[in-house]
Amino acid sequence: MQRWESIQKVNTLAVKYYGVMMVNVQGLELLIVNLKTLKPLEHVKKDINLGDDVYQDQPVKYESVNRVSEALTGFVQILNDYGVENYKLFGSSALHQAINSDFIADQLFLHTGLNIEWLSSSEETYYRNQNISIELRNQKNDDNRTVFLVGITSGNTAITEFKNGKFVDSTSFALGPIKIAEDLQSLRQTAPSSIGLLNDYIDSKLNDFYIGNPASVVSSQKPSKIILLGSLPLQRLVENYEHTKVGETITANDFTELVDDLVDTSDQYLIERLQVDPNYIPMVLPELLLTRRILRVTNAVEIGFSSSGVVDGLVNQEALERGYSKLDFTPEIIRLALNLSEHYDVEPVHRDLVTKFALHLFDQLRPLHKLGRRERTLLQVASILHDSGNYIGIHEHYLHSEYIILHSEIIGLSRDDIRVIAAIARYHSSTTPNEDLIHFQHISAESRRLIAKLAAILRLADALDDDRQQKIKKISVSIKESKVVITVFSNANLAYEHWIFNTKSHFFTEAYGYKAVLKQRGIKAK
Repeated sequence: MQRWESIQKVNTLAVKYYGVMMVNVQGLELLIVNLKTLKPLEHVKKDINLGDDVYQDQPVKYESVNRVSEALTGFVQILNDYGVENYKLFGSSALHQAINSDFIADQLFLHTGLNIEWLSSSEETYYRNQNISIELRNQKNDDNRTVFLVGITSGNTAITEFKNGKFVDSTSFALGPIKIAEDLQSLRQTAPSSIGLLNDYIDSKLNDFYIGNPASVVSSQKPSKIILLGSLPLQRLVENYEHTKVGETITANDFTELVDDLVDTSDQYLIERLQVDPNYIPMVLPELLLTRRILRVTNAVEIGFSSSGVVDGLVNQEALERGYSKLDFTPEIIRLALNLSEHYDVEPVHRDLVTKFALHLFDQLRPLHKLGRRERTLLQVASILHDSGNYIGIHEHYLHSEYIILHSEIIGLSRDDIRVIAAIARYHSSTTPNEDLIHFQHISAESRRLIAKLAAILRLADALDDDRQQKIKKISVSIKESKVVITVFSNANLAYEHWIFNTKSHFFTEAYGYKAVLKQRGIKAK
């Protein structure tokens, strides 16, 4: 009887347990947490170097993939020992760039039964930022300096700006220590001052940082602070060199002197005196140089470190999805979409009104579309950016909107998300997917249905303010037997709105099987 009660207790707890496995070019990581408390039960890391193959455009070797499979099998055993049934495997964007990434995913599935979910670099930034974002929100506003979170991975650098604890903007660029290390090796063979040339090379990449994202660096030269995320080898090097304790910050001047001292130091000194892992040696100088240039760009006077990683954010996301947490970082995605719309001079009043109507329609039509929070976010972003194409040209602006969105990055959204949003923006106007089969056929059937449902909603919302005169400020929605009645409250003449609505509502009928009907109610004077 006691054993049965013990098993029941384990099973009850297992419902709250969640396991995240992450594989990247440096190795693997497993984190098991109690979703209710977000306290970790187990955190395991396994170093396996896959980067040499990935960044030399070589297939990841079979032997390396086999080692990953063996490590994952061990992780699954740990999960089983804890009775965890809810767990997922994620892969980094850098590993996804391997020319045989599809074969890697297939081999891992065959050996472990695990399906890998590939993350984009923007998603990695979004998840890596989350824990430190919470800390910045909770800090007292006695320090009003701008804080930049800097996430440096093997092939990518992301910079996120916070001011007074509030998220401002985020940008990333394809520059990381491994790429710099490769170019450094080439420069040393051809250039007498390779370090100087390499600094110029890094600066040329960082120039993109000035183009609007984040913009406060240009407008304000007030001292700021940077926090390096997930850069554990560099953190240990700094602590051993400066004789600081874990969690302590150092000044920008001290860091600059450290870089100058270590530029020409020997690998043996780094390994013996600073306890640098030999595998990290090729990345030491590139990461130091990159960080020093970021210090100058951001006008930072202080550097801090945080061990916050991608798996921490993935845990936060699962806790939110399961209803254990209210820590929602979706507003950061929306803020970035708004920043992008402002960059492309999207008219804000029409944008905000259409977004308001689209979200209201989405919420009231849940019994029909049965979509969730994530899809609502995709619709919101599409609504914000649906007219961004006007920046290029009014004629067929929806095609330009699609192009702009497809070639933009919004932290927190995958490339698949971006494709869906771009398609929704494309079809918010006159063209519909069923008329555009050649363009639409490369998208999966599931994504086509999603795009159709959300584009149909956006078409209706846009029709309610097609003339940009904001005659309608409020709507209500009711679902009848075979129709959706949208009641608009306005005393204006809505003949034009009725005509446009009837034209654009045909696609809604095709997507939902319900006819959309527009009704008007007057507003009583108060």
